Amino acid sequence: MSRTKPVLRAIRLLTLIERNANGLRVTDMAEQLQANARAVYRDLQVLQDLRVPLYTDKNGRESFWKIDPDYRNRLAIPFSLSELLSLYLSQDSIRPLEGTVLYESLESLFDKVRANLPRPLFKQMVDLRGGFLSGISAQKDYSVYREFIKVIQEAIEARKTLQLLYHPLNQTPTERRVDPYAVHLHNGTLYLVGYCHMRKDIRSFVVDRIQKIELAGESFTMPPDFSLESYLRHSFGMMREDLVRVRVRFHKSLTRYLLERRWHPSQKSKKVKGSSLELAFEVAGTKEIKTWILGFGSLARVLEPASIVKEVKEDLRKSLKAYERQ
Repeated sequence: MSRTKPVLRAIRLLTLIERNANGLRVTDMAEQLQANARAVYRDLQVLQDLRVPLYTDKNGRESFWKIDPDYRNRLAIPFSLSELLSLYLSQDSIRPLEGTVLYESLESLFDKVRANLPRPLFKQMVDLRGGFLSGISAQKDYSVYREFIKVIQEAIEARKTLQLLYHPLNQTPTERRVDPYAVHLHNGTLYLVGYCHMRKDIRSFVVDRIQKIELAGESFTMPPDFSLESYLRHSFGMMREDLVRVRVRFHKSLTRYLLERRWHPSQKSKKVKGSSLELAFEVAGTKEIKTWILGFGSLARVLEPASIVKEVKEDLRKSLKAYERQ
């Protein structure tokens, strides 16, 4: 049996015990975990072997398992033990930001987590992290933009306007004054989201396309109704334009693969004649979803809107011409 599997089960059990200050009987744990008593006792033994501060409190003939209430008070940071474990195991998710001030701040937090885990448990976490969880590989070296990110972070915290020299893709660089609202990591790329004084609207800026950055010196007020989640709700990626209904028919060989994931919150699917699959979306802008569709080659056909059908046909013609010239 994998060494990581019992540890993961034991962490789940530990979470249950922590949430019940009055303790839990083995029968209670078995019921909540949908397991038998023998499995619960095995997981309790795993936790005890890892030096987790558990003890039993007798009430008549029944034993209630509890975690030492003083242990949490002894922690240097106000987290429960299961929260510390989860936090430690999640650190690979920020790997794309390695070399930046954001990563360094979180690394400092992880150092405190490691210092507060019982040593036997920490050794198990090292094995678990290496053998069970895989990190997200960094697609860009953001250490180059460390100082830029630091300025952005300071501006967001102090509500200060930024002065940028921004170089959009396939365009000439332009001076921008931006009120920074948030930083968002999407598909390995870091974006600054804020109000652009030139465009008179909220826009997204790719951090690695910023050539110069400085605090403009003036303050701004964050709109009380701004939410990054709401701002990106209809986007297929990061772009925001008018809502468009997009309908695509896929070859039947892709049905299972496509239905295994939710590509967009608005996604609707239906089987059609010949067992092929249709997906429909309501998205803010078509450029990003068009790129996604082209990635399926001849196995995907756009049905609407007509504008994307025309663009896809033109892109495919250009690709064919490029191969014919070769």
